[in-house]
Amino acid sequence: MAKYDTIIIGAGMSGLAAARQLPHARIAILEARTRLGGRILTANGNLGLKEPVDLGGSMVHGYREGNPVAALITRELGMEVHIPEGAKGLVYGPEGPLAEADATSLFATSAQNAFTPQPGTSASTSVADHLLPKLQHDPKLVALARTAEIGAGVPLEEQSAKFGGFEKGFKGTDGFPVGGYGEVVANLASDVKASGGEIHFGAVVAAIEDDSTAGVVTVTTEAGQAFTAKSVISTIPHAVLQARPPRFSPPLPASFTSAVERMRTGALEKIVLSYSSAWWPAPKENGSFLLLPLEQTGSSSASLDELFASTTIPVTSFERIGLTPHPTLLAYVGATAARTMSKFSADDITAAFHAYLVKRLAPPGTVPSPTAQIVTTWLSDPFSLGATSAPITITSSADGDESTPLDYILVSRPAWQGRLGFAGEHTDLDNHGSVAGAFISGRREGQRVKELLERLAADEVLEEAAREKARI
Repeated sequence: MAKYDTIIIGAGMSGLAAARQLPHARIAILEARTRLGGRILTANGNLGLKEPVDLGGSMVHGYREGNPVAALITRELGMEVHIPEGAKGLVYGPEGPLAEADATSLFATSAQNAFTPQPGTSASTSVADHLLPKLQHDPKLVALARTAEIGAGVPLEEQSAKFGGFEKGFKGTDGFPVGGYGEVVANLASDVKASGGEIHFGAVVAAIEDDSTAGVVTVTTEAGQAFTAKSVISTIPHAVLQARPPRFSPPLPASFTSAVERMRTGALEKIVLSYSSAWWPAPKENGSFLLLPLEQTGSSSASLDELFASTTIPVTSFERIGLTPHPTLLAYVGATAARTMSKFSADDITAAFHAYLVKRLAPPGTVPSPTAQIVTTWLSDPFSLGATSAPITITSSADGDESTPLDYILVSRPAWQGRLGFAGEHTDLDNHGSVAGAFISGRREGQRVKELLERLAADEVLEEAAREKARI
């Protein structure tokens, strides 16, 4: 007999969103970490920061353009979202900051060369093959094109030209949840617990087994705990499913496993440096700095100095964009550069990047040392093994099939007659790689399981009626 109606693997955004769709079900959420959130993690005062800073998911992209996470935060959870207005951004080339007119012209030219899907293109053609030859006359345009690698987590040379930009995620207004996304998942977890749901931390799943005769699924942890339920929703990230999945019995369909094999998870890390005071140019005006490379030696350089100097790096200033201004800078390092950076210690990274910032921004006078510094390690985190799923890459599985957008759909399909389902950002075609994708997929899967449980309950009523009739 099943103890639970549903077991959800993962207490991140997708798992909590799924649980929230099942307020009347008996739920157990199994979380491998000792905290909520998954790839949502908000740093605050306990790490020396003056205000919360999100180290994973951080913004509500398309806040005014229909992103359902906006309605979740403001209407359902009653939280606030901060939208920075009027912040300026500086672009730094090898010779220093570009004049506003030159930066505007550069972005306009870059927009004219924006990449779009190339139907009919050979499967072996990359975005770099298609786009970069048109830009080689201006290294600044190449550097701007490379900014697409940061969110994607993989270099342009690995991204498919045939399907580049195929997905249609939410874009437009960017908003920051007040208190950070950590407050969002904490409030979601409170709702789940208020409905009677359980959350078990440190529960690393080792096996998921289906008994089709009894209609029961058993989930066993590495510690030997066994949980039984009528259904299971897995939100295990793609890279973990690819590298070290739990044992599934019976095995998952070949269509699912080959799609997992073809997909890629990108690398994206953040460097956070907080100071006693803001020392960078016009801190009350400038909300960002885009540091174009000083040289073109490649992001697999041996030293951190060479790595930063050859990488396009966006830097955000919370002195300008924070709801409560604080002298903190956050830099994004993605794709190959993030993988190279992961070979160094956090202390070496923050020291080298602080020196690089001082060199590039060239402020007058003495620059204070950081009072707090953080470097994320999503790539080595055993429960993420990277940032988020990448766009379609030029890859194929052992069966010879090449990557297509269909892979996102194949990994979202339930197995075992619907008793095992999958959610997570990597299971949403249009919003993969985002908090929106995690939320939408969790809500989708929670609703599907809700309907499954209703059908099972109806079947049990009919079966009991038949048994009663037979006894009469």
